[in-house]
Amino acid sequence: MKKPFRIFFALLPHITLILSLMLLTFFVIDLFNESMAFLNNTITKYLVGILSLLTVILSVFSVLRDQRPR
Repeated sequence: MKKPFRIFFALLPHITLILSLMLLTFFVIDLFNESMAFLNNTITKYLVGILSLLTVILSVFSVLRDQRPR
């Protein structure tokens, strides 16, 4: 049971990085071409929600990991 959690938490920073870069790309494209409306569609709203949730999880576990006695 520990192995899937270990894999998940090893991949979590990479997933949040990819989603962040996607959202930054959408933001830049939206600045230059407003007709694309990336920030006004449903997919972007879900991406922001997923990124926020994963960031909270990553932050909590980073804090807990740093507080462990060595």
